[in-house]
Amino acid sequence: TSQRQGVSAEPFRTPVCCSARYTLAALAFFGFFVLYALRVNLSVALVDMVDSNTTAKDNRTSKECAEHSDPIKVHHNRTGKRYQWDAETQGWILGSFFYGYIITQIPGGYVASRTGGKLLLGFGILCTAVLTLLTPVAADLGVGPLVALRALEGFGEGVTFPAMHAMWSSWAPPLERSKLLSISYAGAQLGTVVSLPLSGIICYYMNWTYVFYFFGILGIFWFILWIWLVSDTPETHKTISYCEKEYILSSLRSQVWTFKK
Repeated sequence: TSQRQGVSAEPFRTPVCCSARYTLAALAFFGFFVLYALRVNLSVALVDMVDSNTTAKDNRTSKECAEHSDPIKVHHNRTGKRYQWDAETQGWILGSFFYGYIITQIPGGYVASRTGGKLLLGFGILCTAVLTLLTPVAADLGVGPLVALRALEGFGEGVTFPAMHAMWSSWAPPLERSKLLSISYAGAQLGTVVSLPLSGIICYYMNWTYVFYFFGILGIFWFILWIWLVSDTPETHKTISYCEKEYILSSLRSQVWTFKK
């Protein structure tokens, strides 16, 4: 049956270890880890960026509560600059990311289907990483520049999922598709789980600016690996084995043949 569909038996003996498709899955995992770390780190850093006296004053419900309250003094690094942002301003800052994120979802899918997902995904995360490094500067300039910067970060991240889908349409054999996609997107959940407490630790022992420096540099490091090791399709990959390339291409051809039948 496999020979009738144009698929030889030999390509199915491709190894998993060190294969190009699982290298892609591992780098995608790392990429989505960084992606979600860049997205959520502000949620923790913002607590240390805002003057606690301003927050307490704006959020108190009564004078009696404010007069008798005795807040716990946490002794940690306070070298980062503090800002007088009330709760409404903080809401605008945190929500601004999604203003840009929602815009590029559908256009990102269209561009990825036309040009490939490698550069689109890579530069989407690189753009977010560079803007993350500039977050302390934007915060010093004011609320407006910070909101604009976060919206631009969302603009860059919006293309990532469509770009990844486009890449797997050329890389994932049908029988391995669920496994490869699960590996890739699991990085998003792990990035959230790890970056939230890690951001708190960085704020405690250093200051909030280092949260953005750390994850921004991590994103640039990922981009270098991504550009170096990944290709849009098996045909354009420089180090993929002939056996693996034929396995992927024949599997995808077999799927198309089955659908047409």
